[in-house]
Amino acid sequence: MKEIKTIVENLKKASAEGVKTALASVVNVYGSSYRRTGARMLIREDGFWFGSVSGGCLEGDVITKAKTVIKSGETLLYTYDTRQNAKNAFGMGYGCKGLLEILIEPISYDEKNASFSILNTILSVQHQQGLSTVFYSDDDQIATIGQRQHTSGKGNIKNSELSKLIEEDLKSAITARESTNSKYKIDGKKIKVLHEVFQPNLNILIYGAVFHVVPFLRIANELGYNVHVTDSFEPIQPIWNFPNADEISLLDEKEVSKLIESTPNLAVVFLTHNFFYIKEELPKVLKSRAPYIGILGSRKKTQKILREAEVNEAHFSSAALAKIHYPIGLDIGANTPEEIALSIIAEIRAFFSSKTGEPLTKFEGAIHDKNLEIL
Repeated sequence: MKEIKTIVENLKKASAEGVKTALASVVNVYGSSYRRTGARMLIREDGFWFGSVSGGCLEGDVITKAKTVIKSGETLLYTYDTRQNAKNAFGMGYGCKGLLEILIEPISYDEKNASFSILNTILSVQHQQGLSTVFYSDDDQIATIGQRQHTSGKGNIKNSELSKLIEEDLKSAITARESTNSKYKIDGKKIKVLHEVFQPNLNILIYGAVFHVVPFLRIANELGYNVHVTDSFEPIQPIWNFPNADEISLLDEKEVSKLIESTPNLAVVFLTHNFFYIKEELPKVLKSRAPYIGILGSRKKTQKILREAEVNEAHFSSAALAKIHYPIGLDIGANTPEEIALSIIAEIRAFFSSKTGEPLTKFEGAIHDKNLEIL
């Protein structure tokens, strides 16, 4: 979501300056690649760009091709083969061994522009959603590259047979929580489509307006996560005494109750050291839909809180108790507030991505799932 938000923000600026733009999107990957399908990059006609489609090896050529697209107004698909045994061997010397297909299309900050309209819709939806994009077509009468279909119903794919097939496959991708590609035959003509799945943005509710919140907010903001802070107790070290804290506002009890009951992908983090505050609020949070609850502090302290708050099997289900993570964070040797924030956010990210948080050196083979075939 952070990349799309950055693209839309800079698209708005470009429009205000009268600068034309193009959008580059990775729509198919076979083999190894630094970025995967769904990676996006906004290119201005003056050469400035935002986002990325690779680790830096393809951006220069993509910018050149985007300028051509901007001038012609025509959506085009480009193939980059970085395998060393490939005939074109575009990526020779870069170390990647994969094939990427990148769709480049004109885009403008205007609801009448289908590409912008879809991106804007994605940013406004707060639940799981999907987007299908045509990136190859044998027949423009059936579909043209760049046409899209969103789970909201918004889109510009007119062929009813193709639209129905796409709708079914997009639902399957959403159920599997994994983006995928499909190949269709309509009237004997081949159509290739990327199905993207977007999870709700991460939301983090922090109990405790302590100074640890400041670096936590900075890191989370850089990642594009939504962070909310509440504290009904008077902080010992008010957060407002620390730099960069002037824009922080605290949620009241009603706002917190609404947040924990209605917000998807919500992680609740107790950064406060106030024993009684945690003991009072923890049972309320356990009854909510929040799937992750983390408590900062020693194991003994947290276990004492759990005992005194009667947080046990007699009062809560095993599923509810499993939501509690303590001591919170990954083991990275964190000591400073900044390192502690990094440790906690890394664990939250791993949890919502259903990952282990283990070093990648322990993995055998590829770190990303690879497409099994070239469509």
